[in-house]
Amino acid sequence: MHSSHPSKVSTLRGQLLGQQLRALREEIGLTLEEAASYLNRDRSALGRFERAEWPFPRPDVRLLLDFYGVVDREIREHFIRLSEEVGRRHEWETEFDDAIYDRSFVDLPWLEERAKAIRTFDVSYLPGLLQTPAYAAAILRVVEGDQPTDTQIDRWVAMRLARQTVLTGPKPTTLTAVVAEAVLRARIGGDQVTRGQLDHLRHLGRQRNVEVRVLPLALGGDAGAFGPFQLFELPNPFPPVAYVEHLGGRLFLEWPKSTKFVQAYDRLREVALPERESTELIAAIAEEI
Repeated sequence: MHSSHPSKVSTLRGQLLGQQLRALREEIGLTLEEAASYLNRDRSALGRFERAEWPFPRPDVRLLLDFYGVVDREIREHFIRLSEEVGRRHEWETEFDDAIYDRSFVDLPWLEERAKAIRTFDVSYLPGLLQTPAYAAAILRVVEGDQPTDTQIDRWVAMRLARQTVLTGPKPTTLTAVVAEAVLRARIGGDQVTRGQLDHLRHLGRQRNVEVRVLPLALGGDAGAFGPFQLFELPNPFPPVAYVEHLGGRLFLEWPKSTKFVQAYDRLREVALPERESTELIAAIAEEI
């Protein structure tokens, strides 16, 4: 039996890997003991892998995919790739290490890069993927306490801009944003910054992979009922992940908890203005400033 003791891992990607491998095992009716025996491992060790207490060794992932009868090449590649990324630091993470003060943040850009589609709902300010540098700096000065220095703000803005490349790369992610009208009318950073942000929003809305819909003020009650959140649609077989950010920290919600957010988003998108009307409203608000 193997007896190594890997270091503890608790990243979202580790949890997704363990959760989905466990789902595959249970789907075909195999016990933890049977799968562990196939790997020549202790039952407790495989249990820790599935619970993401230990990082899942890549060779074990390949063996289990064989044992569980997973023959679809694309699904196998997603599992293998995820097993490789569980403990790996991304290039941007290394580049902006000095700007990351909350390690729970590192899974957010990972989700943005891996998602086939991102859906956001915002009631206070525009999502980071749609922000201009000036707007982002103004937001960061408000939400980040302890009076951050100009250097800190610059690094945080640079990191935010680096994340935005998921919308413009060779295989751009699809982004759908539902935004409360009050967000567009808020003079964040002053008139010039707000006008520049609204113009940028209209420009992004022309991209085929970006859809912006406005939730009118008359429907503000619906906005207050849900609060801001994001949804990430991951490649098959991984389920959607919901993300909520608040003063207490960051919360990642996997299936089945994410289903409530999927249903809420569908309702919000349904009552929001269509794309064309949203674009016209954004332009009208910009002209008012």
